[in-house]
Amino acid sequence: MNNILITGATSFIGRNLLRCLLENGNWKVFAVVRRGFDSKKLPLTSRYLGRMEILELNMDEYGRMPERISVPCDACVSLAWNGTRGAARDDHGRQMDNYRHSMECVKAAGILGCKKILLAGSQAEYGIMHGMTTEDSDCIPNTEYGKAKLRLYQEAMQWCMDRNISLKEPRFFSLYGEGDNPDTMVISILKAMLKNEPCKLTRCIQTWDFLHIEDAVRGLMLLLEKKCADGAYNFASGDCRALREFVEEMRRVSCSESIPEYGSVPYPSTGVVNLCPCAGKLQRETGWSARISFSEGIGRIIKSMEKKAEDEKDIGVDSYL
Repeated sequence: MNNILITGATSFIGRNLLRCLLENGNWKVFAVVRRGFDSKKLPLTSRYLGRMEILELNMDEYGRMPERISVPCDACVSLAWNGTRGAARDDHGRQMDNYRHSMECVKAAGILGCKKILLAGSQAEYGIMHGMTTEDSDCIPNTEYGKAKLRLYQEAMQWCMDRNISLKEPRFFSLYGEGDNPDTMVISILKAMLKNEPCKLTRCIQTWDFLHIEDAVRGLMLLLEKKCADGAYNFASGDCRALREFVEEMRRVSCSESIPEYGSVPYPSTGVVNLCPCAGKLQRETGWSARISFSEGIGRIIKSMEKKAEDEKDIGVDSYL
């Protein structure tokens, strides 16, 4: 059995990856969570006893991980990051803290003996994109978040190369799925559509690409388990089209009578972001391909929302919907 260290274990990606690793049966997981974490976000069932240990450490304590883990680790997945949404994305101090703490995580993983590190990246590293985006496209980030992510990747890559440690950076574009943050576009718009409420939106003329979390986690598992090239890997479905088409597809799948109010929300000062990523490297190196269509993914989210509403109704909690 291999030992793996995961930071950000209660995040959207972390929870789904953790569940997959535990169900796989070949991994013992050291799940690093913030102090005072919500235990409901982790799969704490008797099925996984002995195969998961929880370490409560804040990001500024990552240098202490080798003190808390008494056995060598084979791999590390670094997912933790503070301030990925809203104004925090341009908070220079916060993003530099993320960079420093994540670099400490990489170094701690090296001390623990990890020979493979997956470092969560972002489409924000590319900045304003024009046309198809591959891993060879220029990286000109226009947010502090993107700059910090890119700096971390570049410095961690050099650090790992000097020590013969494999480092891969999955660059996530737009993930979605059951249990995602309620403030994301997909979840917030679906909630309004299921209530037949108006949906306030930008003009939605930008090109977009959505990748379901299950497909993303499968890609991460392949990067962990297969021998493949180091470096950045775009994580995207390849279904690139105008965002307005996705909104209309959500309306069809949800059978909603909502009226999308296109143009009622202005674009940010950083400009219109168009996503047209190519995940060809991930496909070539691992054999991966996206399996879940956007319609299927939206249907899954709706079922999840409806089940949650029923469960909350049964225990007397105000409905999520």
